[in-house]
Amino acid sequence: MEFVAKSKKVKVTISGSTYEMRCPTIGERDEFYDQLNSSDKKSMKLYADWFEILGLPKEAFFKLDSDDFLDFIEFVMNPKKKELS
Repeated sequence: MEFVAKSKKVKVTISGSTYEMRCPTIGERDEFYDQLNSSDKKSMKLYADWFEILGLPKEAFFKLDSDDFLDFIEFVMNPKKKELS
């Protein structure tokens, strides 16, 4: 028996443009949440920087509206869960 963990990628379409980004690792997610809770930077800037590291350009991120932003975070953090919906 063998378990193989693979890096996962997701496709995101924002305002008609499609981008491919990778899903964060557990370590990256924990590090980001620590940064979010301890930083004096504005949280949207932190999110934009983090998603850019994962492959989404900042200019695309800032095109999201408030509702899409919340759905997007859920999608990136739990892509399989969103596929089942």
